[in-house]
Amino acid sequence: MPRWFTSKNKNPKTLGQLGEEAAQEEYKKLGYKIIARNEYNKKGKRLGEIDFIAKDKHSIVFVEVKTRTAGADKFGKGVESVNIYKQQKLLRAIKMYFLRNPKMLEFRPQIDVCLMEYGEFDKTFKPAIIIPNAVEDWN
Repeated sequence: MPRWFTSKNKNPKTLGQLGEEAAQEEYKKLGYKIIARNEYNKKGKRLGEIDFIAKDKHSIVFVEVKTRTAGADKFGKGVESVNIYKQQKLLRAIKMYFLRNPKMLEFRPQIDVCLMEYGEFDKTFKPAIIIPNAVEDWN
């Protein structure tokens, strides 16, 4: 049984949540600081959600994490799920983020898709596959 489903854990984490945490660690290893997690418009209509936001000296990176179990294609490949509809939701959420945080406009924006694969047998995550600038339509 996966470790996040143990009876000791009162609030078990989903595979997606664990994947997001593992992805954040990967970005930290690359020198980024995580500045926000699960960012969305908290006032009014929910326009989309950003899994996490990382930044370094020059860039601000909005990251969409897709976690899959190794060998299981029940939900398709992670990158396939970031379709045009998902991209539009991400762009709306990012625009709202910049409206609330205009000082962040001084950083070069980038949208990455981070693919995390969980090994069911060894109970670990494989190294992240980061697709930088996966969404480039900022209009």
